[in-house]
Amino acid sequence: MNPRRLIPYAIILLILAGTYAVLLRQQTRQTAREEAAKKVFQVLEQDIAALAVIRDGREVRLVKKDHDWQLLTPLQIRADQAVVDGMLAALAKLQKERDLGAPKDLKAFGLDKPLLVVEFSAQGRSHRLAVGSQAPGTQDYYYALKDQEPEVLLLRAAAKDSLDRDLTALRDKTLLAFEVAQVKEVKIRTGKTRVDLEKTGPQTWRWAGREDFKVRTDRVETLLRQLHAARVKEFPEQLPKNYRAIGLGPKVQSEITLVTPGGLERLLLGVVQESGMYVRKGPDGPVLLVDKSLADDIAKAASSLEDRRLWGGSVTEADKAVWGPPNKLWTAVKGKESWELKGPEGATLKQPAARVELALWKLQNLEYVSLMKKPGNLPAAPEAYVLEVFDGSGQALFRLEELGRKGNLVEVKAQKGDRTVIAIAAAKNFSEIQDDLARLATPPPPGK
Repeated sequence: MNPRRLIPYAIILLILAGTYAVLLRQQTRQTAREEAAKKVFQVLEQDIAALAVIRDGREVRLVKKDHDWQLLTPLQIRADQAVVDGMLAALAKLQKERDLGAPKDLKAFGLDKPLLVVEFSAQGRSHRLAVGSQAPGTQDYYYALKDQEPEVLLLRAAAKDSLDRDLTALRDKTLLAFEVAQVKEVKIRTGKTRVDLEKTGPQTWRWAGREDFKVRTDRVETLLRQLHAARVKEFPEQLPKNYRAIGLGPKVQSEITLVTPGGLERLLLGVVQESGMYVRKGPDGPVLLVDKSLADDIAKAASSLEDRRLWGGSVTEADKAVWGPPNKLWTAVKGKESWELKGPEGATLKQPAARVELALWKLQNLEYVSLMKKPGNLPAAPEAYVLEVFDGSGQALFRLEELGRKGNLVEVKAQKGDRTVIAIAAAKNFSEIQDDLARLATPPPPGK
């Protein structure tokens, strides 16, 4: 076909494409205009500067200060930013679902005594929305506006729920205000346990006064993240006159203190009950109720800070692994996207990196129950089992050898660098590593 004959068709195609683009742009603009016309309030979320919620004769007022929302009445404290953001989005996106026209009798719609009134100001203009009774046979509510001609509209239940927020919902529920990376010291006192941790580097901690105690940095960081994420569950209105009844008397048994450049964050821990745990922010702070799991998190952290990992090295440094009985050894070598496995009698396999590294991760986290002075503490293993890890240069990173086993315990010899220890570990954890490695060395079924 002569290419010149295609030129008219190409021109027609370009004209059609241009026409379609223009029509699509016009349709998009028309849709945007129609959506804007449906909006109840022609405001943007970021333009709202003040907000009030009035329900059951109680008024809660908020104001934006430096991009942060603060409660003004009945308390002057920080507001829950996420809850306020939800209210602002509901107001800015509120659309007219159904206009019932000018009301003859507000009482018929429950608007003479509204269930809820929301007032707000944006760009110097005040707005008011009054929510009345629920429309019969629906989940919608009647509502009316102050800044428009008298009319009654229907409000969807989801929008009403987003706006119907009481003081408890609007209060900031942050338990402790701190940045995890800025914590310099952690002090825990619970029962007879005393923990005094100091940060010595970006990824290192030490136990003050116990220089021989090796701290697991990851567990300290986990505790700090749990405290940072902790939220107030309830702001109790009725408390006993004597705080001893909730474990927050003059002599508190448990507390945790965080030292940061900005000062101290001190949390006193009270009794734990079904509804949660009572806490107090400092000796003179408010009494709050938090999830009772926080008590377990703190107790668990305090009792598991010692680094008992036999290897504890970095899985990313591992480039080669050898495992199994001496006469049935498997060798895995890291490739670009997978590991090449070689076994007895020339068997070869390929395994995804994630599967091999999962087994190495479990090895990395294998902890001892106790250290022994010499071997022979448990009955000898029926056959020796060795697991070795090497780096890219062939240097040995870690070697683990099973010596004996009885019940839930296994005796191993662990070598890391020039350090060799005899240890007792949980047989279950050691067996999980062996099982993972055995599965790696098992060929897939035919056809897969």
